[in-house]
Amino acid sequence: MGPARARCAAIGILLVALVATSCRGPVTSAPETSSAAVPAAEARPLVIFVRSEPTSVATRPFLQRSASLRTTQRVFNALPSLQDGRGLPPQPELLASLPALNTDSWKVFPDGRMQTIYTLRPNLTWQDGVSLTADDFVFAWRVYASPELGFAGQPPMSVISDVATSDREHFVIHWKGPYPDADALSQDGRELPALPQHILGSAFEQVATSGRDSVANHPFWSQQYVGLGPYRIQRWEVGSFIDAVRFERYVLGAPKIARIQLRFSSDQNVVMASLLAGEAHAATESSIPNYPEALMQQWDRTRAGRVFSWPSSYRAMMLQLRPELANPRAILAPRIRKAIAYAVDKQAVSDAVYAGQAVFADTPVWKGSAWGGAIDDSIPVYPMDPRASENLMNEVGFNKGSDRFYRATDGQLTLEIATTESPDAIRELPVMADRLQAAGYHVEQRVIAAALSQDGQLRSTFPAVQITGTFMGEVGLEGLSSTQIPTPSNRWIGLNRGGWASPDFDGLLDTFKVTLAHGDRLAVMRQMLRAYGESLPWISLFFPAQAFAQVTELKGPAPVVPEASVAWNIYEWEFR
Repeated sequence: MGPARARCAAIGILLVALVATSCRGPVTSAPETSSAAVPAAEARPLVIFVRSEPTSVATRPFLQRSASLRTTQRVFNALPSLQDGRGLPPQPELLASLPALNTDSWKVFPDGRMQTIYTLRPNLTWQDGVSLTADDFVFAWRVYASPELGFAGQPPMSVISDVATSDREHFVIHWKGPYPDADALSQDGRELPALPQHILGSAFEQVATSGRDSVANHPFWSQQYVGLGPYRIQRWEVGSFIDAVRFERYVLGAPKIARIQLRFSSDQNVVMASLLAGEAHAATESSIPNYPEALMQQWDRTRAGRVFSWPSSYRAMMLQLRPELANPRAILAPRIRKAIAYAVDKQAVSDAVYAGQAVFADTPVWKGSAWGGAIDDSIPVYPMDPRASENLMNEVGFNKGSDRFYRATDGQLTLEIATTESPDAIRELPVMADRLQAAGYHVEQRVIAAALSQDGQLRSTFPAVQITGTFMGEVGLEGLSSTQIPTPSNRWIGLNRGGWASPDFDGLLDTFKVTLAHGDRLAVMRQMLRAYGESLPWISLFFPAQAFAQVTELKGPAPVVPEASVAWNIYEWEFR
């Protein structure tokens, strides 16, 4: 090791030690079970950095979802089906097989109602050793469909009439109408995960008398989580890390790596130093830059590791379209929103923040995804065009004053642009604001602290513009439904934080939801994208490339399609 590399290693070790010491918080250890018995020779953990400490590792917790937590959630969870990394149809995970359309397992009745039958694999258990049965899926539906808990209006609960069991390994869902993902029950944002009735049952029975907190605030959702996935929580040190041990009875086989430690750090320099020093072995979920040039260059020389990336989410400027909240009210006009879109300089942001490698977005659908066939020239797009921006502003009565900013008879147009704290976002915001100001838009910048990133009410009551990341593709479009608008009545749960309500879009989405053939669904999605482009509730920016860094000793991770988690096959990973 040369002097420069030795210094880097020493700095990395020191930084990681300092972070671990300063972030140390209360420790919660899971009860020991036989699955925690790991031979001493295998005691070395695989250390993976993620940027944010999750409030919950559940796939469907009672708080705002995040597209960036797929890896963390995959570690601890198993679902009815599993999306593999190649984008093939979902594969059975907890199920022995998936229901097949037009068979006894998936019937569509003349009036549009459906029935699907599911068969669990035999001898499934929760991570605490209690058997998983079909009753746990019936219980999950009862919980998520409970109006008091805020998920009743979300798919698939909104289209299920009831769930029943015939025995311990079979359950039946009766549907109010056609539902294309009835076979999988595991699509992002539309999962029906099993819930442990033996843990949450008594708390759920108290909802009617004590309110939602008896379930929503149950320790099961945090440090005492018991899942079905490849790993189970052994120890959760708040603010620092989660120690996980392999679950020997995981449905697809005991993971090859005995122990994993998920460390949390929002300081990308600390994470990269730790990787270079050998203190960490992988990093994902925005814990390193999307394009970590320094790390890649050093690893290219030393062959100590590699970095790969894949588009995994959608980044856009969400506009506030609730009349009671919008300030300035001018953003309620589609022509104003289109004018702003024409002034956005994506290339400048890409060059300054993403090494010029950002994948530009015009809609929530990426051409390289499973839904890319919906993209064609009929969909309105808004590439940077300052003249088009100015023409639209002039048409609605805004002209540039002596200070070169737009103003109308009632005063200057000022846009507050907010973003959630992260290393890339903090670098992105000033570049975005500078270029918009050069185009004539007076901008005030606001950064929402990372600790508040899952505060649904705060994230939904912004006055003008919020730059945010969310799900791409089908889930991203469903998140624009009026049913996804966060409100006090649904506990501020929902992806449509800007409050866009379009009857035309909602009608197309309703059609999309009940269309079963993929080709027909593409045609409906194309119409949805046109409606989106004509109204422009969000201004598309990028499809951020999720970066994954790994040392050469780690085998198994690989780039995946946007609909999958890079950790889909974590039970097969090897670390030596």
